[in-house]
Amino acid sequence: MKVKTFILILALIWASVLGHGKAAASFDHSTFDQILKKYVNDKGLVDYNGVAGDPAFKTYMDSLESAKPEEMSRDGMMAFWINAYNAVTIDKVIKWKPKKSVRETLIPGVWTSTKFFTSREHTVAGKRLSQDDIEHEILRKQFKDPRIHFTIICASSSCPPLSRIAFTEENLQPRMEEETRKYINSLRGTKTDYAENTLYLSKLFDWFAGDFESKSGSIMNFIKPYLNQQALEFLDRNPKISYIHYDWSLNAQGSLK
Repeated sequence: MKVKTFILILALIWASVLGHGKAAASFDHSTFDQILKKYVNDKGLVDYNGVAGDPAFKTYMDSLESAKPEEMSRDGMMAFWINAYNAVTIDKVIKWKPKKSVRETLIPGVWTSTKFFTSREHTVAGKRLSQDDIEHEILRKQFKDPRIHFTIICASSSCPPLSRIAFTEENLQPRMEEETRKYINSLRGTKTDYAENTLYLSKLFDWFAGDFESKSGSIMNFIKPYLNQQALEFLDRNPKISYIHYDWSLNAQGSLK
């Protein structure tokens, strides 16, 4: 009887293992969370000089190098790559020390540099990657969630303000909803012009129109659930759609040293 009971217990344990599979790995973003709280103000502006002098930031950057996001849950992976993009961007600003913008003009009126986003200077999860690699080849391609455009921060005045909270597996979904709603209802995201009967949208909706259309059928279908009541009522006027000039000026609290 005891043998049968023992065999039954083993069978139940084995069934449980097969049913649940291998537990997803987690990644500790608490150090990055502390950095954001300490050096980002409530307007999303960054004290890059302060971050540069804090050894905790280097500790976090080092931790990204050997991470294994493929062992994380889907939300854990997304949170990892969003934080990685933002941390790499901060680190590049510290190292490059742009005077006014991460897209310093090479030829005024003709050519604005994009090298800040395309140069592969950081190892993340064992691979040499740029921000463009993380954004386009990983976040956009693998997850196909247009809300990521309101969570990855390009260190510029027209992009979403950098949040003071790191993303985690647990907070990812509500945080993505919150950041999307906040941006869309800010002057960076939408502006209503009653005199010209025009709704101005962030250039993000122009540049990444396909992402929003794939998810919701159209840009407006994506936006509507997030719009405040006043903006929704403005849509009844059937306004023209235009786009807000994108301001690439640096999101810094002061000059970089």
